[in-house]
Amino acid sequence: MARHLTPIQVCERLIAPIEEIGPICGDHAKTAYNWRYPSGARDAGDIPSARKMRRLLAYAAARGIPLTADHLIWGAPEAEIEALTAAPAPEGMAAE
Repeated sequence: MARHLTPIQVCERLIAPIEEIGPICGDHAKTAYNWRYPSGARDAGDIPSARKMRRLLAYAAARGIPLTADHLIWGAPEAEIEALTAAPAPEGMAAE
């Protein structure tokens, strides 16, 4: 059976390691580690606010990273994310 990644796992695969996700969202470097676990307001792996999601989307868009709003809400199948990371960068975008 195919593995389904949570929104934070998608961000880790497409954007940066977990310790860089917090600062991208305007938080401390260790903050995003907590998002791996459930809280009273969200499920494990969910991004805690729309503001943080918008920051992640803006960061990704500025760098040509194929992150979508659906990824931040629903997560994605692991195979989809692997395909996105294997795809060449869009024309005009430099690979980092």
